Amino acid sequence: MFEDINSPNPKEIKLWMIEVKLTITDASYALGISKRQFSRFLSGETKAKKVHGLAMQMLWLVEENRKDIEKSSESKKNKNKKKIKINIK
Repeated sequence: MFEDINSPNPKEIKLWMIEVKLTITDASYALGISKRQFSRFLSGETKAKKVHGLAMQMLWLVEENRKDIEKSSESKKNKNKKKIKINIK
């Protein structure tokens, strides 16, 4: 996800937010930092540290896993549905 996990750049962080569907408020809460500090990461005023990059990576993995679980349960639901085919002439 990040080119350098030790220091994610602002563009990568913005893409991460889109991928995990988080607002600035939600992202800062999930990372355990203030909205102001997270905004500094987004603007490039302050560099995100390795711990933040690792936390963002973990949250991204959790989101991807959730998507996979939803797809799997959706396909199971579709398999259980019976289809009736009616030929119309």
